[in-house]
Amino acid sequence: MTDPRLDIVLDRAHSRVNKAVSDAIDKVLTQLGPLSLSATSNSQRQLLMSAERELKFKAPQVSASFNKGFRQQLDKANRVTQSGHQTLGNDTDWASLSLVDNEEVERSVTADRMAQALTHECDAELGPLQAHMTTLLGDPSPERNPLRPPGIAKALLNALADVGSEPDVVQTLGQHAGRVLGQELRNCYSQILADLKAQGVTPQGLSVNRARQGTATSPGSLNGELPTATPTQPGTFNDSTAGRSTSGYASAPLTAETHLRAAQALSEMFGVTMPGPVPNGPAPMGLRAPRAPGGMPAVNPDFQNLLRQIAAQTPAPGWTADFPGADGAGAQGEISAGFAGPLMAVNLIRAHREELVRASGGAALDQMVIDIVAALFDQVLSDPKVSPQMARQIARLQMPVLRVALADMSFFNSRKHPVRRFVNRIATLSASFDGYDDGAGRACLERVTALVDDIVAGDFDRMDAYESKLAELESFIDTENAREAAENAAVAAMLNGKEADLRVHQRYMQILKRELADVEMPEFVRDFLAQIWSQVQVMASARDGAQSPLAARMKKAGHDLALSVQPKGHPQLRKEFLLKLPQLMKDLNEGLGLIQWADEAKQAFFSQLLPAHAECLKTAPHHDLTQRMLEHQLTKVEQIAIPSREEAANDPLPETLDDLKSPPVLTVVSALSATEIQQAGFVPEAALAAEGPLDIDLNLPGDNDPSLSEIDINLDAPPPPSAGLQLVHHIQKGTAYQMMMQGQWKKVRLTWVSDGRTFFIFNHGHTHKQTISLTARTLAKMCDSGRFRAFEQAELIERATVRARRQLAALGSGGASAAPRARSAA
Repeated sequence: MTDPRLDIVLDRAHSRVNKAVSDAIDKVLTQLGPLSLSATSNSQRQLLMSAERELKFKAPQVSASFNKGFRQQLDKANRVTQSGHQTLGNDTDWASLSLVDNEEVERSVTADRMAQALTHECDAELGPLQAHMTTLLGDPSPERNPLRPPGIAKALLNALADVGSEPDVVQTLGQHAGRVLGQELRNCYSQILADLKAQGVTPQGLSVNRARQGTATSPGSLNGELPTATPTQPGTFNDSTAGRSTSGYASAPLTAETHLRAAQALSEMFGVTMPGPVPNGPAPMGLRAPRAPGGMPAVNPDFQNLLRQIAAQTPAPGWTADFPGADGAGAQGEISAGFAGPLMAVNLIRAHREELVRASGGAALDQMVIDIVAALFDQVLSDPKVSPQMARQIARLQMPVLRVALADMSFFNSRKHPVRRFVNRIATLSASFDGYDDGAGRACLERVTALVDDIVAGDFDRMDAYESKLAELESFIDTENAREAAENAAVAAMLNGKEADLRVHQRYMQILKRELADVEMPEFVRDFLAQIWSQVQVMASARDGAQSPLAARMKKAGHDLALSVQPKGHPQLRKEFLLKLPQLMKDLNEGLGLIQWADEAKQAFFSQLLPAHAECLKTAPHHDLTQRMLEHQLTKVEQIAIPSREEAANDPLPETLDDLKSPPVLTVVSALSATEIQQAGFVPEAALAAEGPLDIDLNLPGDNDPSLSEIDINLDAPPPPSAGLQLVHHIQKGTAYQMMMQGQWKKVRLTWVSDGRTFFIFNHGHTHKQTISLTARTLAKMCDSGRFRAFEQAELIERATVRARRQLAALGSGGASAAPRARSAA
């Protein structure tokens, strides 16, 4: 598993780079005409004219081809990041090898030159971008960064060639595109850098590659005696997969220095005293033997056997637990001081602490770790957001977790640690189901039980076992999500179609903007025709067909609107205008009603249109030739065909979350009829305004702990947001969230997300499921206003760490010498 922010950053970067390239193509198109007129030779003039003609007719295809090619490059980079390395066989089909022709060589040379020029022009932005991307990719090599100019230049030149352009035209367009693309990329990189910072990505500075240490390094001890020198003779290089994982987690080389530093950080994290040096005392378990490939340092057989015997135990039916500082023993089901809830399973580490300490060797540092893990499980097994059924499965992992914590202290401070991720994922799943007696809840419990069985009964010394079980769990979750999404297949298909219509509208809007740019008319009419009336035309065409009377009438209404604001100072022209005006206004109102345009926006438009009509009646009319040219331009615009869904399938949708206060360029609600809104359980953006401001005194469900509002644990990566605007970029299918609807908090579960992340479907309820669908913009507004948040304020291990730290501090201040002890009620 890679950094979860990488996919979000690459998706947003994909849209931003596509826009930069599209804007650069538009600029080149406007420059080629004047350049051809000023050409010094006939051949150069012909080449520029051919390039202009080629680009004018194929600009949408070039943009779509670039979009597809650049997306493939990003996906390839993401796959390499997930695997941790790339092999030749991943991308090479030996049967398809062939000689490279001259055209491809020339195109490659042109791409290299363009990349060099772009790199030089964007040098100031590329440095910080590379530092931030290194953090996400886990590799400081610039070649691994897919957003650098070489990849963009290659994708652009390939796109020009893919649409069938001649080689000399490709070379010419590539040269001119490179001159204007630099400034566009500078702005693009600045926006991507802002996205990275918004995601909490911190830049990674320069690092020094240290030489590999040989296996002859002597382990240190708790006596404070660290190795004074390292062997100068290089050790054997082990090219195995040890330490490598798909999650990006890799165990660092274990030395006395790193182990003791981790122990010091652990003592500070939990507020306990670091054990002092003991002369001739035993070394910690993690330093007694070298780390096995893909596993942990070996331990003595007695300790390993004890762990397995304890893990195989089943709790006595009448067990109770004692808590220090409480008045008497707290029976099962009662909440004692320092705990978030009643213990739902036996804390086996507490019950067998003395045996574990003796079998481990009794090192002071190991005792500290045992006590800390026991305190962690006090809180894990009493967490109110974990169901008792899942808590009992997590309780069975106590011995495997203790074994890992004693050998690898990165468990406590690394969010990427496979054991930590496995436990946290089970807890997150626990919040997603309301019952486990049947259906998806029962299937999930059975799968988790089977995975825990495999770990407890298997070799839980190996890290890859946890990676494997976590992958199986994620695969099961994906299968369950697909099954649950199938229940809403009709709604999902309908919303996918609406998203496709949005892409069609976007492409049609861009074409109209380009064609209307040279048509003389008031700016507000030009914007209305390109942005608003284009929605009417797309909607009419999608509903009744492109050749339907309604679609033809809506196209003609746009034509007539543009003519209605032209000068009409002649009596005959005024008479014709007044005769056509009623039908024009009728068509405009019908079209705007079709897309459900807001009344406020409609009034604002007509308040500009009426004065424009009054002014045009006073102005002298155009010359006949000018009027004919104008009508020819408008007829040409009217004849532009609305793109099909297939043609616009790969177009990126615009970023609608940058400014939530401004109205979106593409309105989604207009694509849904009243019947479709009811069928999909659609929550329109206007419903949020109708509910008014959120009462901050409302009590959130789920026993929220105020102390968890700000986690101050120093871990290796920032936590995923649990509330606020950034949450919309981190929501996951199959995860539970809290949603405020009609004045009540509801626990909902995300089951489906459209390909372009425009629509989301949630389910609420267990027996009688309610479907709730909304747009990304509405969801972002709910996150921003506090109406939508994660059900878990923090991951389970983090919650337990905060509470265990509080518990240990209370024990220290109260002078208690004992920890909670589980005992069997005889």
